[in-house]
Amino acid sequence: MSASSRTSANSWQSERRLNLKTVIHSCSVLVFLLIGQSSTFAWWNHGHRHITEGAIEYLPYPLKGFFQSQAADLIFMSGQEPPGAHYIDIDVYPEFFAGTFPRDLDVLVGIYGAPYVTSVGKGPWTFVDYVETLTAAMAAASSQQDWIDLISLAAAQAHYIEDLHNPLHLTYNYNGQYTGNTGIHARYEGEMIFRHLDELTFSETEAAYVPSMLDFVFDGIDSHYGFVEDILAADTMYTGPHDEAYYAGMWAETGEFTHDLFQQAAEAVAASWYTAWVNAGSPRTFLAYSADFEGDGDVDALDLDLWQTAYGIRSVADADVDADTDGADFLQWQRQFGSNFSTSSTLKVVPEPISRSLCFLALTLAGCWPRLK
Repeated sequence: MSASSRTSANSWQSERRLNLKTVIHSCSVLVFLLIGQSSTFAWWNHGHRHITEGAIEYLPYPLKGFFQSQAADLIFMSGQEPPGAHYIDIDVYPEFFAGTFPRDLDVLVGIYGAPYVTSVGKGPWTFVDYVETLTAAMAAASSQQDWIDLISLAAAQAHYIEDLHNPLHLTYNYNGQYTGNTGIHARYEGEMIFRHLDELTFSETEAAYVPSMLDFVFDGIDSHYGFVEDILAADTMYTGPHDEAYYAGMWAETGEFTHDLFQQAAEAVAASWYTAWVNAGSPRTFLAYSADFEGDGDVDALDLDLWQTAYGIRSVADADVDADTDGADFLQWQRQFGSNFSTSSTLKVVPEPISRSLCFLALTLAGCWPRLK
């Protein structure tokens, strides 16, 4: 990062201090007026749900089967806004550009103080907290209903790591407000993605275990941050009416790396779920039947197919929990064939306190934009 970029980052902070009271006063009035309105559609949720749907396919059986059985609720809830700040203004820290950024939250707070660190976002650490909470919930779950109840946790966890794969969630200039690109956040993350969602396909892969979730997140931030300048440059290049020609141009300039970011986000979501499950001891208490190798709530021919594929090689079709797939597991499948456990999830929607689409319109008209990312 150039010296001029670091100087710009410092100027953002200075301008922030001068305008903070005015922005808070102006925006708080509008937010108050909008608080009571419910949101039926938010501009960013289609991207979140698309990534979450792709992530489910990367899980191993039987965890994959259970998540597939809860997919409708899981995907829907991942598009809802969980509490907290799903970002980090990493470029306000000089240590980030120097390569000495402390990933330990206590160390960072010791340098800058808790109020400042909180004000510029603690997304990475909140995400790690979600992974640890999900791990504990999986370890404690003793029934299918316990597992169904933790789906909302898995959805919020997914939302956080998906947001941290958006470069505009990594910068204080998140809406282009300091570079003449005001409104880029919604245009890039929402409108452009909506127009090209079908092109954001996912490659086949398998969820990987992550030894250090905190390093995993920050390594990703190091990789994704560079795209901030590319997004802003593309927006500047196609300045003018934000019409279909604008979005076509934006996609031409940013589509390739955006596709990569969606792929990486789906892999990260799956890895975080899988890692939580492994750290919990790989429990199978969500299975109503031990021969439900796919974890989808019944024992059928698909479970036999999985047993045949895994026989003598993998332990995914391990009905008697002896760490292998063999004839004894086939015997369990025969005895349980045809069994079916009907599950129904009680939907737990993470509340959205403000209608984003209405808030965006009102705040644009008012000339201010609160930190809602």
